Amino acid sequence: MAEYVATFLYFGIYSAGQYTPVGFGGESNFVFDHPGDRFTSGDIVTVDGQPAARYIGFGPAGVVLQELNDRGLYFYYSKVLLEEGTIQINTTDPLVYCFLADTRIATPGGAIAVQDLAIGDLVLTADGRLVPVRWLGRQTVVAAFGPDETRRPVRIRAGAFGPGLPSADLCLTADHALEIDGLLVQAGALVDGLTVLRMTEAELGERYTVFHVETEDHEVILAEGVPAETFIDNTGRRRFDNYAEFAALYGDEPPRIAEMDRPRVKSARQLPQALRRRFAALGRNPATAA
Repeated sequence: MAEYVATFLYFGIYSAGQYTPVGFGGESNFVFDHPGDRFTSGDIVTVDGQPAARYIGFGPAGVVLQELNDRGLYFYYSKVLLEEGTIQINTTDPLVYCFLADTRIATPGGAIAVQDLAIGDLVLTADGRLVPVRWLGRQTVVAAFGPDETRRPVRIRAGAFGPGLPSADLCLTADHALEIDGLLVQAGALVDGLTVLRMTEAELGERYTVFHVETEDHEVILAEGVPAETFIDNTGRRRFDNYAEFAALYGDEPPRIAEMDRPRVKSARQLPQALRRRFAALGRNPATAA
């Protein structure tokens, strides 16, 4: 059973993925649950086994619920006191192409944990160029509202692709692609249950944070020594906790980042035979576990 506990209640206005608190409703121990293993937008959540509200989506530190009556008012149940302003609400799949915290990114001065990068910092591309960080997106994922088991973040064990590749365990979202033999291969397509594994609930905890590195163009940078893609905006930036920072810098509708012209492999069955043979030589077989 999925459960969510909050402390602070706000009432306000919800529209098109945005919630604006207009008043404080009080402080208490609010506990909501759902018979499944996670909350999905539209689910009816219960209190003490009784239907209580409709789950809409989640923000950085809380959830939006809608009354089950003719008024249909929207409330925000938060774990922390809110500041003024509109909150971006995630009502769909919360994951974009991101690294988990502590993933080390290659820079001219050495590898730096992704969360420690700043706008303007130079990062090293796989072909040896230096490009500046345009923005570092940050997103908090609450496990109860996150992806199901088949879409969980992936852990690639150190040395999975050969000596020093990666140099340490590399943890990233399942849709984040690595550059392998000229292909963009999404991490989820590489799962073999041995050296590339879906992360467990125990590893991820109740909540975890993911980061995306955005550069001027869609690039391939080095994460734990492995070529990995930067952000492309075929998924919304509004899902990130710090979207307001991006909007203040670049506006709500900046030019789109075009995806590089390379084939994208999204599942194990799309892996070319040459790549399958290469993995087999390393004692790996993604098709058996993806």
